[in-house]
Amino acid sequence: MASEETERLFPAAHHDSRQIEPGDLFIALKGQHADGHHFIPNAAHQGAGGALCSQPAEDVPPSFLQIVVPDVLQALHAIARQRAQRQQGTIFIGITGSNGKTSTKEAIATVLSRQAPTLKTFASYNNEIGYPLTLLRLEPQHRYAVLEMGAQWVGELAWLCRTIARPHWSVITNVGSAHLEFFKSVEGIVQAKGELVEALPPDGLAFLNYDDPRVRGMAARTQARVVYYGTAEQAEVRAIPDGGDPLRGRHFLLSYHGEQCPVQLHIPGDHGIYIALAAAAVGCAAGLPLAEIRAALESLAPVKGRGEIKPGPNGSTLIDDSYNASAESIIAIARAMQATPVERGGRRWAVLGDIFELGPHAEREHRRAGEALGDLVDYVVAVGDQARYYVEGARAAGLPLERTHYFPADPHDRGALEEAKRAAAALLVAEVQPADLVLLKGSRGMAMETMLSLWSAEPGATTRRTTSPE
Repeated sequence: MASEETERLFPAAHHDSRQIEPGDLFIALKGQHADGHHFIPNAAHQGAGGALCSQPAEDVPPSFLQIVVPDVLQALHAIARQRAQRQQGTIFIGITGSNGKTSTKEAIATVLSRQAPTLKTFASYNNEIGYPLTLLRLEPQHRYAVLEMGAQWVGELAWLCRTIARPHWSVITNVGSAHLEFFKSVEGIVQAKGELVEALPPDGLAFLNYDDPRVRGMAARTQARVVYYGTAEQAEVRAIPDGGDPLRGRHFLLSYHGEQCPVQLHIPGDHGIYIALAAAAVGCAAGLPLAEIRAALESLAPVKGRGEIKPGPNGSTLIDDSYNASAESIIAIARAMQATPVERGGRRWAVLGDIFELGPHAEREHRRAGEALGDLVDYVVAVGDQARYYVEGARAAGLPLERTHYFPADPHDRGALEEAKRAAAALLVAEVQPADLVLLKGSRGMAMETMLSLWSAEPGATTRRTTSPE
């Protein structure tokens, strides 16, 4: 200890000093790009109650408690493990899948909160750092903990469950191409995601998307009871789609064990139905009546950067889906946009940045998305490096050359990338009309949301634009 005090109660723990509030514990982790130890004085001056570190800082108040350990990350895991073990009355619900984890987490937490106090993962803190940090926020009154769990290698989810805490219930949303760079194949992704149902105890519950064959097949990998959700008749918790607005929310009939009730969503796309179904399935298992589940589902709104409807260039309608991207999620939101009626003369634009973490599969996945877009939108505007293959795919699918625009930039050169975005925004300002629909989407590292402030910029950017990749 760097202080004589040996016991203190911390309201919360954070590894980002900017999130520190009075009394919190700062976790000084060493990362690839920054060492949290450099920020201990800043955390102390912001009112932190202490720091978990491997080297104490000197420029801190005398009363600032520094807990010195050999390995900060291992200590964080040990503390979270002990905290979870003391929380005997809480049901831990793990959520994983290639797409929709965060939105599904929010939906499940919204449903369960109508019955009892519920903890949920902050933002998308779903890795070996975010998972234990979430568990450290447990309070005695929490009946449920809704825990988003991501993975970047086969064995990671099993390791998180074994090292920190395993869930009592698991939800698998879908299997797609996200993070192919790390898993090497879709079969690797199936193996990794299924670890969350393998970790369940015999009295646990596995909620599986019946309509995804790869997820449905995970039933053979668990000793827990399986609850299927989907639109197929075989699903225990089923949605019977019944119209609605493709972008602003579908309408469906929710069916469970002979009971039915209509649900009007306010989240976008057919994929929004699966988000709602996962939450409904968990709610049914928790004993909530369908009327309560319906009320919770109808209160859902898009998570930030995930299908938000906003004003676009020149009075157009913008779909801000910029938080992240995979080929599947691009195609899903583009289908919702294609199914949405537009006023006479209205056109559909897809403004897309690179998809990251695809490794040698990058060209194929970008091209696959582009080929689908050729039948779903009227214009493709691509920004980045691998984004060129959106254009090639769209042209191969029949989209005319003059309706494709490519703004090349190295995603790792922030200045060049922002310049390319400014040029793309200038094009949109010059060409988009009030009746148009505009989709904005790309991987998290592309930060496509920075384009939102550029709609009023003057269309005079000088970055090279090509109608076909060079």
